[in-house]
Amino acid sequence: MAGILVVNERYFPDSELEPAHVGATSFSRSALHCLHNAGLSAGAILYKRDEELTEPQVDLVRRSGFRCATLRFNFDMETGTVSRAVAEAAALLRAEHGFRGQAMLYYQTDALLGFHPQELACCVTHHGPFVHDFVGLFSARETARAFGDAAKALHLFKHQELGLHRVRSSGRMFVLQHSRLQREYLVSRGVDERRIRAVRPPIAPPRASEPLRDERLRAFVEGAELLVFTAVARLDYFKNVELLVSGGIQARKRGVPLRILVVGDSPDDAAAREALRARVPKEHGAEFMAVEKLAKSQLYALFGLARTNGIFVCPSRYETLGITPLEAALSGVCTLMADSDKVEARRFFPAAHRFLPSSDGLADAIGLMYADPSGVEQLGKELRETIATEISEENFERDTLSAWHHFSQAARQVGA
Repeated sequence: MAGILVVNERYFPDSELEPAHVGATSFSRSALHCLHNAGLSAGAILYKRDEELTEPQVDLVRRSGFRCATLRFNFDMETGTVSRAVAEAAALLRAEHGFRGQAMLYYQTDALLGFHPQELACCVTHHGPFVHDFVGLFSARETARAFGDAAKALHLFKHQELGLHRVRSSGRMFVLQHSRLQREYLVSRGVDERRIRAVRPPIAPPRASEPLRDERLRAFVEGAELLVFTAVARLDYFKNVELLVSGGIQARKRGVPLRILVVGDSPDDAAAREALRARVPKEHGAEFMAVEKLAKSQLYALFGLARTNGIFVCPSRYETLGITPLEAALSGVCTLMADSDKVEARRFFPAAHRFLPSSDGLADAIGLMYADPSGVEQLGKELRETIATEISEENFERDTLSAWHHFSQAARQVGA
């Protein structure tokens, strides 16, 4: 079947050079390119909430080189009305791309599953964490903080539960799984394992990176004997970047001559960066820097520069995948991963590159890496060789197209 990606419009920027809003941005682009290269892409439906509208609005646009349909709607509209608009957008895209048969929709998250037209097959990748699962691990206060506030958490919970019910009850809904964490949760909630197929993440570092353009940032990195750093799209509760700061300061107090770098959040949202800066004691202030998130090409430029003296740290407390630490590791940067079974990417990292998620645990791991006689650059090379056997763009495409074939066959059998 032809495939139509369904993704939040703000996660699909006008240019691939723009910084990613969330991890789903790069994943969705890779999925679209994969379908396109296989001659199966019928574009994308880019949805956006618009509280001013009383009826859904569908328009055709060209975005980042692809023919797409925009869908404006809000969650107060009748389910049937939005479902018909989704079907209309899909029909327009099939006609635009010259596909006569039915298409299968590919939802990057479960936000719109409750509105999915029953006559169409679909698959979904659950990029965001399940509120129901998170609540079972953290307090109500922590949950509200993690998802923005209590109202946002409740809204997300409601629509995730609705989507989960649809996946359980429809034989033409499938799961393109990128996380064992979420597979286990879905199966525990009654989703048929036979309708789930796993894909390895789509990561392909460039063979040659461009120069890091920010001179102040470049000087900070190059001037470090040891750089301990992280990079995220959003500095939110899930990322737990406070742990990087406290663990890094603890290591400095033990005599490790390191600098700490945090990359994250948009240029006009400096609150979280300032809050992290406030955690740094004055005597260590000159060795700390927090900057806005970087475009993908510049992020890889940072990785290229930091290979010789850097340790990338993923301190997340809950991560349904963790693409950026894998990008760092596959770029040859020595990388440390929180040793938590609630951080999916952890399973790709050998034990020597995991740390107990506490300030002392991180400081211990940093100290061991710094003292290793082979040096962080060699440790990074060895880590890259280990992870590259499992993760590549080729493996992602192979997994995706195999799953797509299986879903298409199964959907036709159910519809027959």
